[in-house]
Amino acid sequence: MRYIKLCFNYLFKSGWYVWLLWLLPSIFVGFCCMPFGIIKFINIYPSITISHFGDMFWALMPVTWLNVLFAVLGIVLVSIALSMAIGQMESHMRSGKLSFKEIFSYVNNNILVTLVNVAIMFIINVVMTFLLGAILFLFHILFSGLSNTPSVINVIFAVILCAAHLVLFMFVMAIFSINIPNMISNGYSFKEGISSSVSLVGGSAFKLALSFLLPFAVIIPFVSFLAKTNVFWIANIVCSVLVLSYYTVLLMTTYFEISNTNRYDNRKYYNYN
Repeated sequence: MRYIKLCFNYLFKSGWYVWLLWLLPSIFVGFCCMPFGIIKFINIYPSITISHFGDMFWALMPVTWLNVLFAVLGIVLVSIALSMAIGQMESHMRSGKLSFKEIFSYVNNNILVTLVNVAIMFIINVVMTFLLGAILFLFHILFSGLSNTPSVINVIFAVILCAAHLVLFMFVMAIFSINIPNMISNGYSFKEGISSSVSLVGGSAFKLALSFLLPFAVIIPFVSFLAKTNVFWIANIVCSVLVLSYYTVLLMTTYFEISNTNRYDNRKYYNYN
């Protein structure tokens, strides 16, 4: 698809700095925040005993005061790195020149917009995960009963519902991710930005959501392979670098494409004697 092609063209031609920007935040997020916990849940659910709703929700998303602190710090770190990456990419795409003299100034310019959108995406994910846990717990009571491991039917429902959760959240990410450069470039308020972003995405929402889903073709088998081991954090870190770098470039190249904004980073220049 065009969005994926545009993303990879930039990522492998000029996006080396995006990988570097996401390295340290990905180590923290991957080690402390377990961003791919839902994939781990699919792998461990068949072997866990569910006695009450807390068991189900804990398996999906462990909640402690320390985890809440890590989540807040993760949101801040992701917002800072995203502010720098988006600002740098926008400057490069609009001017055609790749200079890093003002890269730290982009944090001050973009942090409020990125922080609001990243925080809202996180909150939506928590709410969706809570609802997912409630539905799975209800099915567990119906087909397996309390204090039992899940039946085959429960496992099948879990796979289907977790996949649906992932797809639905990709639609959410598509809108809010495009909203970040849209608000930054046009000076929109959050309400104006969301309205404009929905209009921009329009009929491309499904294609864009598929583009956001693409990394999971690699992430799901890799995370699943290490899900029951003591080095699960390695999968989280590696996949965090992969997905955050990919999403950053995807949202910027897609925004320039759907907003019909001219790009100067991919033009060829010739010198004539």
